[in-house]
Amino acid sequence: KQWYQRRVRGDRTITIGSAGKSFSMTGYKLGWAVGPAELINRVQAMHQTVVYSAPTITQDVVARCIEREVELKGKEEAYYTQLPKVMQEGSEILSEAARDAGLPFVKPYGGYFMMLDTTPLGLEFDTTEEMYDVQCSKYLMEHHKLATIPLSPFFNLNKNLSDKYVRLCFAKSTDTLKAGGDIIRELKK
Repeated sequence: KQWYQRRVRGDRTITIGSAGKSFSMTGYKLGWAVGPAELINRVQAMHQTVVYSAPTITQDVVARCIEREVELKGKEEAYYTQLPKVMQEGSEILSEAARDAGLPFVKPYGGYFMMLDTTPLGLEFDTTEEMYDVQCSKYLMEHHKLATIPLSPFFNLNKNLSDKYVRLCFAKSTDTLKAGGDIIRELKK
């Protein structure tokens, strides 16, 4: 928090939110920006040339979600009270599986993806036309029914920084995560 306060100045910071991310509503392409008026005016000017429209129903649903969270703020049944607990549980299920399999991983402090280092699996792919992590994700799905996400598409430069890592999403049901954890444990055998 102290680093944030020292590094981020309110007079030159725009905070951007997304309904799809904030309320786990995949597909809801609606967001917001909060900040100083002079910066928000520039965001609005850009916005009118980038985005055509957001459906009224989407706006209504997101407004209701925000209103409900305001009403329930600090209460046990509030979405934002429950979400960290659910994400922590999912993260722990996959982290434990990776530890059991002897696979290094990077556990996030926020979000719902962890990165798994596949180096110990000893997989080899011809990378002349397609990155290792892309082929590894395909291999894990085709041969082990484990859905992962390659990292290289997120890099313009230095794609090799992530070439042995894949992302695992833990925003899934407990049953799905446990099944995935079992698959991860079996990978090293």
